[in-house]
Amino acid sequence: MTFLSLRAPEEHGALLIQPPPQEWPNIVASNAQLFRRLSLRFCDIPLKHWRAATQRLARAWAGQQLARWGLRAIVPDAPCLVTGHQPELFHPGVWAKHFALAEACQSLGLAPVNLIADHDQPKTLSLRVPTQINHRLSVTWIPFCELRPGLAWEEYVLLTDDISANGNRSVGVHQESPNQDGWVRDSPCSATHLLTLSQRAETALADLLPDTILPQFVSQAGHFLNLHKPECRLADVLAGVRRHWEERWGYHNGELYVSTLCESEGFMAFTGEVLRQLPRFVTMHNMELMAFRKEEGLRSRTHPVPPLGQDGDWHEAPFWVWQDGQPRQRLWARCSPHSWTLRIGETGPCAEIRPVLDQEGLHEWKQALKTAGWKIRPRALTLTLFVRLFLAEMFIHGIGGGLYDRFTDRLLQRYWEVPAPQYAVVSATLRLPLPCPSKPTWVREQLLHRMRDCQYNPERVLPRELLSLPEVRRSVIRKQELLNRWSGANREQRRELHREFSEIREVLRPLTLDVERQLRSALQTLADYETQLRLVRDREWAFVLYSDQALTYLVERIRQEFGGLRHS
Repeated sequence: MTFLSLRAPEEHGALLIQPPPQEWPNIVASNAQLFRRLSLRFCDIPLKHWRAATQRLARAWAGQQLARWGLRAIVPDAPCLVTGHQPELFHPGVWAKHFALAEACQSLGLAPVNLIADHDQPKTLSLRVPTQINHRLSVTWIPFCELRPGLAWEEYVLLTDDISANGNRSVGVHQESPNQDGWVRDSPCSATHLLTLSQRAETALADLLPDTILPQFVSQAGHFLNLHKPECRLADVLAGVRRHWEERWGYHNGELYVSTLCESEGFMAFTGEVLRQLPRFVTMHNMELMAFRKEEGLRSRTHPVPPLGQDGDWHEAPFWVWQDGQPRQRLWARCSPHSWTLRIGETGPCAEIRPVLDQEGLHEWKQALKTAGWKIRPRALTLTLFVRLFLAEMFIHGIGGGLYDRFTDRLLQRYWEVPAPQYAVVSATLRLPLPCPSKPTWVREQLLHRMRDCQYNPERVLPRELLSLPEVRRSVIRKQELLNRWSGANREQRRELHREFSEIREVLRPLTLDVERQLRSALQTLADYETQLRLVRDREWAFVLYSDQALTYLVERIRQEFGGLRHS
């Protein structure tokens, strides 16, 4: 699948929707026709049966999740249009996917399902906010939970029994890094840390952004936590309050955790099918990955995904695995026709099961995992592979997902030998109303050129009063004489001329130190300006830092783009 462009929009309020909305009905119909033709089987059951069962479960579970959050469980009994993201405080460009999902489903008669990627690990558990000191913009990180390496979102639980007693307790603010130590750790994730977020952010922001939705968001989080005492998952709070906010725009998307979806027999059948031929999958995965990187000119060993490993007869599977409360590990497997040995990480505990070849084997495997307390979750590649095959009529990606799923398409076509269903990409750019810094009059290239002259042509940068000194004037005249002789000189003569040039530079170089200091200061001022300008033009601030008016403007922009579908 090809796109015209997958670059973030430059202008405030601009959208990226590829393919355009008017093409979505045909894409959905084309994908549906493709799924009807496919003869793939997983655990000896046709894919079309798995799709029907997985969609039924997804709609039911998404409705139950809405009910747990105190929302109306409105998930239409229709095929599913799907998007997804981590339960973080993402930027408005990510939220645009949710708005597009709702608008498209209203027009196409599909069920909107947002997958909450709680199996992923948080990049940060701090809010990045702009701040201004002495008219200079910078960034402050404000933590609201302790980040633990490798721990998935689904393992972060907020303790809520101290909300009333300690609601005003102070929690630290880190100026440089979101992962520094040094603030109160009564628990890995205390509700107090989250509920003081707005106060601490307001202190950092001062009057910079007076109309953010953050105070209302945190207030709703407090009400949410009170309804779910004595403990509540952090992902539930962030995703639940975000979903409540969408109601004001008339959006009623279903919400489904990836961890919940992984309880389905469909996901276990998909996982079992990959494990059944794991050596073949690993070989094809790595071959296609190398070819993709070469074609795209990618040098990173982790982009779009890292290669899968092999150690003797052990193969790394494209899944995460861990036990309750533990960090994620890569799943390793040693599979023979008669038994499968699964291992948590490279040195972790092992479990032996019989090959999962049919529905009875699925039941045994599910019970064995439950008994051992193991959690098997997809990685980025296998999540979209599973969702696009087993659940979605069409998947809506952001820019990053849209780029890496070009590799997913290749693997799908190579491994299962079927055409890849088409997907869409949606994003947007909203900028905060931050004050623009004053633009310096200097041009970087000119400053750098003068810095080079300080070293190699000092006479070009010296002020007039220094150039008028007799010893300086003599050196400059002498250099010009040498330059006049250069073109007619032979190699030996040029060597001597070069020696004299160096001596003249050594005489004049100390006189440029003041000029050099001024140039360095100007370069630093220019660098500061560029740093502040990047903050002003940054599109990846958390959505809670925007005003309701700005977010509603984005909603209206999405509605305008999809309005044609309702009238077609």
